[in-house]
Amino acid sequence: MMDHSQSGLPKAFEVLGLEPAILTALAEIHFVEPSEIQRLVIPPALAGRDILGQARTGTGKTAAFGLPILQQMNPMEGFQALIVVPTRELAVQVHAEMVRFARHKPSRIAVVYGGTKVHHDVKTLERQPHVVVGTPGRIIDLQERGVLSLARMKFVVCDEVDRMFDIGFRDDVRKILASCTAEHQTFFVSATINDEIERLVERHMKKDVARIFTAKPDEKLTAPDARQFVVGVQPWDKLRALRALIADEDPKLAIIFCRTKRSVDKVAHGLQERGINASPIHGDLVQHKRERVMRGFRTGKINVLVATDLASRGIDVHEVTHVVNYDVPEDPEAYVHRVGRTARMGATGRAFTFVARDQGQLQTEIEKLTNQLLEEYRIPGFTATPEPGRGPHRAAATMESPAAPAVAPPQSEYAPTGFALPTNAQSTRPLSGKFPTRRRR
Repeated sequence: MMDHSQSGLPKAFEVLGLEPAILTALAEIHFVEPSEIQRLVIPPALAGRDILGQARTGTGKTAAFGLPILQQMNPMEGFQALIVVPTRELAVQVHAEMVRFARHKPSRIAVVYGGTKVHHDVKTLERQPHVVVGTPGRIIDLQERGVLSLARMKFVVCDEVDRMFDIGFRDDVRKILASCTAEHQTFFVSATINDEIERLVERHMKKDVARIFTAKPDEKLTAPDARQFVVGVQPWDKLRALRALIADEDPKLAIIFCRTKRSVDKVAHGLQERGINASPIHGDLVQHKRERVMRGFRTGKINVLVATDLASRGIDVHEVTHVVNYDVPEDPEAYVHRVGRTARMGATGRAFTFVARDQGQLQTEIEKLTNQLLEEYRIPGFTATPEPGRGPHRAAATMESPAAPAVAPPQSEYAPTGFALPTNAQSTRPLSGKFPTRRRR
């Protein structure tokens, strides 16, 4: 028997039942110790049980389902594993991770997604890959063309299952799952899984399901090393506030989240006008431009990425130091995914959410879900302005003083901290030097 203490193989992964070929790959890519979701998912997955798994974004869910699949696959057979993801960026990311894990396995892994020429995917599938990672629309397209059959699937994964069973994807995902008619092992994983999602997916799983939820009811869903702030700012001041925040924080890599594609373009242009190296990314960008933007962001050529929620899925860049919710998400679960783009795998990060006076309830819902209060933050050097188009007397009568809250006093431990317009108050940023900064010269 091989002495793994001398071989450099990670003992912590070894005790999970993984084979030497996979352990060697993990050692080479510096996976030293499994995360909680990996420790809890891999053993029952290797035993063939269906998995419903929830863990914070950035804790290694791809390895949790990918490693058992690679170990259990038969290299003498063709296509046998399907991984369905909501976006192109996440498809690329999951494919890259699976290729790294399979470097010592005789496995062929392919990725298919919209925005690329279909004939390329057809040629890829002709080579009979063992694993296909893809987005729902392209998977169905290839099925309808008769070049992708799911009838013999042994393993089926729905990653980011909360998004996969959203209204926009639900019918496509159900159609794909219904096409997997052979006996197979199913994985449903996400950072957030609520009762409705459980109800929707349980019909697609066997009775002996391993339900693994790593965030306990009294724990935070967001990464503990992501310090989270709320910034009181009215809509007409948001772009000015964002510029001031970026100038003060000087992020190494930042992601700015907007609700619409139009807002993404407007904010990115507004930052570029001030010399900030920002680029937009959303569904209307052609695929080669999206890939170019992501390459620039991963290599640091682009410092600020302005994105929609959908485009952000799959942005797995460990060096993201800041997240800014330019538009507070109406769905609190989207907040978890946004903030999960920073402080990944033990790194530190800072997250800021812009909240207007009439959005206190959205903040409350976020705090309820994440089980924590957001810290109030005032941007140094930033002064609020009256609403455009209002006369000075009317503005003065309707604008409250900076220290006065504009929402009702808290009624529970989860209530908002109160809206306060930013002033020239001192920054709440710690001076410990824990957070990376790069000052411009």
